[in-house]
Amino acid sequence: MPESAPDTTSLGKTDLQVSSLGIGTLQWGDNQCGYGKQYDDAQLKEVFNAAVKGGVTFFDTAEVYGYQNIKKGQSSEQLLGRFAKQAPDTPQPLVVGTKFFTVPWTNLLVGGGFRLGRQSMISALKASLQRMDRQQIDLWQIHFPFPFFKQTTLADGLQEAMDLGLTTAVGVCNYNTAQLEEMHSLLDRKGIPLATNQVKFNVLERDPEISGLLDKCQQLGVTLVAHSPLQQGILTDKFVTGGGPQAAEKARVLLKLMQFIGAVSGGRTVTQVALNYLMCKGAIPIPGCKTVPQVQEHVGAMGWRLDSNEVAIIDEKLQSM
Repeated sequence: MPESAPDTTSLGKTDLQVSSLGIGTLQWGDNQCGYGKQYDDAQLKEVFNAAVKGGVTFFDTAEVYGYQNIKKGQSSEQLLGRFAKQAPDTPQPLVVGTKFFTVPWTNLLVGGGFRLGRQSMISALKASLQRMDRQQIDLWQIHFPFPFFKQTTLADGLQEAMDLGLTTAVGVCNYNTAQLEEMHSLLDRKGIPLATNQVKFNVLERDPEISGLLDKCQQLGVTLVAHSPLQQGILTDKFVTGGGPQAAEKARVLLKLMQFIGAVSGGRTVTQVALNYLMCKGAIPIPGCKTVPQVQEHVGAMGWRLDSNEVAIIDEKLQSM
């Protein structure tokens, strides 16, 4: 039987409170993902509003998401910024996160100057804020570690963003355990909590848990944010009975088990079980969505929890696969 659960959690040791599930906007504004053909601004605004009405308060974007449409005002940051400005009233404030792309020649994608050093980070953040029509972002994250930027330089940039009041909290993405510990230590010396580490984590790809990264995040008080929580759509009801890529075929037995667990947990879908599993592990999943039915299904993963026995059954099946 599903256990009741709160709908909100904190981002690390910061004062930011967010929904236990967020929404990722990687596909928003990206023509290669069908933007402009399969879905448009009006549809995405409906998706955003449905998410907010369903209790989602955490939205994740990045300066390079949908960069092809920056000049048209239709990149992910720009779309999310507009939608957030026009959002319906919510009991809890919305929390929006964006990211700094650490590749020096990112200017070729989003404009601005060549990226080296702390000041290029601040310039990039100010450009993000301008695109989102904001004075301050809630969560500013390093998109991934890159050799051209030393950890000390990145930490200094995060500190300056905090000192200038350009962000409320800071985080990282795609950091392994050693990188996480180093950045946490650098920021801790500055009196700044590291709020988040966003990595790929789902039922089929459990490296953060297996490697010890999830445990380390919890030890340090860093919230693990899980991108790709549905493994590109494999962890859905769509492939339970057949079809799909080879990865779906390999996961068929697991999908059927998750479908059964969902059925006895109040009629939940495979998608909802997959997302809830990550919440039970202490992560915040941020699935992407392009339609209202998708976001409504995602929202249905909140407000309850798989019990410990159900989580253990899934873990046991994964070990035997």
